[in-house]
Amino acid sequence: MAQVSYLNIEQNMKNKFIQFLVVGAMALSLTSCFENPSWTYDMAPVVEFKNPRTGFATQPTNNVSNGAAQRTVRQAIKRDSILVQLVGAQRTEATTFGYVIDAAKSTAVENINYRILESKGSVTIPANSSSAYIKFEILEGIPTTVAATQNFPLVLTLTGNDQIKPSENYKTFTLNIRR
Repeated sequence: MAQVSYLNIEQNMKNKFIQFLVVGAMALSLTSCFENPSWTYDMAPVVEFKNPRTGFATQPTNNVSNGAAQRTVRQAIKRDSILVQLVGAQRTEATTFGYVIDAAKSTAVENINYRILESKGSVTIPANSSSAYIKFEILEGIPTTVAATQNFPLVLTLTGNDQIKPSENYKTFTLNIRR
């Protein structure tokens, strides 16, 4: 009697193993039925602002909030930068893109609230690269009498160049400076 039960267990394990192999083979064979997605950007190249801190609300210190097209910082942060990204194939030569500061939407004042550290109005992405930074210094120009929640926005808009236009969705970036 004991032999029969061992045989049943052995046969059961053998059946389970075969079922496992069949299901595994089916799962592997079905993956070839799906279309291979292309992860290569094949549209016209564009340039855009990118906030690599999106989702990190309070990092680094004095960083108040982040969004895809905006960031809020306290003036105590001292220095900050905005990433400009080329979407498309990298260029074999350095590529310069223009940007403007929207005076109608910006209440942050140059040399009082901020100072651009490199060439104002343009940013250059090096050869064989996809990004560069607009670097600036945050000055302590907001008086202590101003509410700590009041924003002094600095609004930048990419203008691109003759060959590469800015992305419509990410051509504007707002840096809000607070006391």
